[in-house]
Amino acid sequence: MAELLIWLVAALGAVGGVVLGRVWGRTEGERVGKREAERDAMQDKNERVERGRDAVRDGRRAGDPVERLRHNDGRW
Repeated sequence: MAELLIWLVAALGAVGGVVLGRVWGRTEGERVGKREAERDAMQDKNERVERGRDAVRDGRRAGDPVERLRHNDGRW
């Protein structure tokens, strides 16, 4: 009887360990995914800001607002 109880506790421990490992892994994966998404969003935002700064700098080189409009109109 004692052996059966020992086997039962061991089996429950093994199943519990597998379940706990799966839950832990999923939680950790979600956490890593969120960090990666935040990093990607920050990098994308920085790239967009840099492109905007480049556009402003390029637009200021044209000088006259009429000339800038004429230059931009050609791109459409």
